[in-house]
Amino acid sequence: MQPEQQRRDWTVPIVVGVVVVIVALVVCLGGAAAAYLLTRPGPVAPSPSASPSPSPVAVVPSPAPVSPARCLIGQWRETSYTSSAELFGVTVQLTGAGTLLSYGADGTLVTVDKVTRTGTRNGDRYEVIHNGTTRLNYEADAEMISYSNASATGTTTWKVNGSVRDRENLSTTITPDRYTCKGDKLRIYGDGYSIEADRILPPGRPV
Repeated sequence: MQPEQQRRDWTVPIVVGVVVVIVALVVCLGGAAAAYLLTRPGPVAPSPSASPSPSPVAVVPSPAPVSPARCLIGQWRETSYTSSAELFGVTVQLTGAGTLLSYGADGTLVTVDKVTRTGTRNGDRYEVIHNGTTRLNYEADAEMISYSNASATGTTTWKVNGSVRDRENLSTTITPDRYTCKGDKLRIYGDGYSIEADRILPPGRPV
């Protein structure tokens, strides 16, 4: 016969084992949560919107001013003429208007005269009547107009108190003139004379 074994109490070991299992689960769950939080991607910052590049501003060049010589080119009508002339031994102040002047870009000048210059001296009335056409070559800088190769067709008539004193073929001098030209206004002058003229505008162009 076998000796009888002593009886053992299992309550305490079972309770301790349950507690150990619960602690292990808590540790595992906590570690998993921490790992998730550490590996979870953070919020993505919105990329800054690209600002539109400013449109380039077109720079309009200022128009170059017209040179005085270039200003001469075109057709002109004399609006005022004043000169001091020696007529038959007497100095007379003559005035008038009406000569047409055409300055070409090729350096040619054509003048058309159907004009009368008048003046008085010592109670006498003097008239100088030009009727004809003159052609010249010209060169101009900013202040002076020089002439060459002059030719003329027509007549010049001198009267004193209405009576013809002389008549000759139309002629012209080639003495250089001083001048100013701006826009539609032209002034030609020298010692003892001055001419003012307005540009003849094409039809439809405002004055």
